[in-house]
Amino acid sequence: MTERRRRERLPFIRMGARIRVRRHLFTNRWLDVAVRDFSRMGMAIIAEQEFEEGDIIQFSLRLDTEVGDITVKQALGVVRNARVDDEGTIYGIEFAGDQRPSVTESLSRIESVLSRFRAVSERMR
Repeated sequence: MTERRRRERLPFIRMGARIRVRRHLFTNRWLDVAVRDFSRMGMAIIAEQEFEEGDIIQFSLRLDTEVGDITVKQALGVVRNARVDDEGTIYGIEFAGDQRPSVTESLSRIESVLSRFRAVSERMR
């Protein structure tokens, strides 16, 4: 079958993140946050919850693609900076260096998929 589209479509890709927040002494809850950018070393998130520089956070990620999902469960990061933007408060999170090997591998795979997606997007422009 011949291609009839005028422009090639980009593959479907969506990233979701959740941050674990301590509610009381013995209870926690998970909050959904928006991921603004991502690399193997860290990410920027937009969150309504307030964090201080140096706070250690626990997070989970899920990258949804057409060919499958990549998940990172219960990884650790450190809040390195915060700034207010039109979208809300943006927090820079540096991933902890002493993650489980499976977490480190998944973070690298996510970065690889996002890099390939960006390359395809730029080629299509």
